[in-house]
Amino acid sequence: MLTISRLYFLGTLTIVALLTSCGGDSKKESQPNLPDNYSYSIPVQKNDGWQVASLSEVEVDDSHIQTLMDNIYQNNNSYRFIDSVLIIKDNKLVLDEVLRTELDIADGWANNTDIDLHILNSVTKSFVSALVGIAIDQSYIEGVDVKVHDYFAHKQPIENWSEEKANITLENWLTMRHGYLWDEWNVSYLDSSNLNSQMNSSHDPIQFLLDRPMSTIPGEEFAYSTGISFGLGRIVQIATGQSVISFMDQNLFQPLGIEKYDYWALDGQIHTGSALYLSNRDMAKFGQLFLAHGKWQGQQVVSPAWVEQSTLQHVDKGSWGYSYQWWTTTFSYENSTVECFYADGFGGQYIFVLPALNSVVVFNGRAYQEGEKEQYRIRTIMENHILPALL
Repeated sequence: MLTISRLYFLGTLTIVALLTSCGGDSKKESQPNLPDNYSYSIPVQKNDGWQVASLSEVEVDDSHIQTLMDNIYQNNNSYRFIDSVLIIKDNKLVLDEVLRTELDIADGWANNTDIDLHILNSVTKSFVSALVGIAIDQSYIEGVDVKVHDYFAHKQPIENWSEEKANITLENWLTMRHGYLWDEWNVSYLDSSNLNSQMNSSHDPIQFLLDRPMSTIPGEEFAYSTGISFGLGRIVQIATGQSVISFMDQNLFQPLGIEKYDYWALDGQIHTGSALYLSNRDMAKFGQLFLAHGKWQGQQVVSPAWVEQSTLQHVDKGSWGYSYQWWTTTFSYENSTVECFYADGFGGQYIFVLPALNSVVVFNGRAYQEGEKEQYRIRTIMENHILPALL
């Protein structure tokens, strides 16, 4: 049964108050309702499209997985606030550990009551990138060189108008090289002064985005903006003449066999920058789709050209890069390096796609409050446990 909530996003100050009211020292939190020792078992076979297998069947070293899970069970620093761990190897589900036993504050944002559905936060951005690609494949959008403001003529006059602003392309938005004055990283997302929070609480969120002053020439400088990802959803909506969630359901979820999801809405549509809720097994389907060049169980859902173009590194920042609403990085283990592209969400949500290892790795987490992210070190986990197990 399809689960959809079209509820408004809670105000930032309310979120802060609720988080604070949880009380206690989060650094001393233990994993709830877990046994003293971890014991591996093959994932449950469900009628959800996944073929399950044991770690040994696909030659994954179970000793590294055992050590990883022991650290999580013991609530050791660097392994805290983790809600689930999942591994796909050779198109088989070989690890599916769900650790959370109760809903958390993020579920209240959409009034989600399904324990299997987890907030994705900015992992949602990679999904809207796929929707843009599908809209281009279906000729609703001409290509990535179209001017974004052409879709918002109804919002004119737009403040701070200039030739540079008029020339912002869809690719500039996809790669976060939009040129607007925008900084949402140096202020907590739970602070009302954060630009993303300001946009969410504004009377007209898309107008708030379009009116921003320019700070750089489009295409030159990377400036991460959840507002841009919300704007991408608006373009999909305007170009296709459908609601974003309807277009997503028909062209992405139904082909992937994703039947349950939730979201919170902003200005009448899913916030395509951060609002989607999925199960970890369905998150893995999205990763597998891109690992398999846009195919799921023999059906071409996204064109191979878009998969390649949208995961190619367009922004190079040394230890990390950015593509079309996907991140890129390289992991190291002993004398080996492994390149990957991945989706990354606030609180510890990740979809890692590792083409060289024919693997997808999914994490969900709840490291929302200040100081918690430092206790959940995903690079340590990937390089000390996941890569050794897969290699």
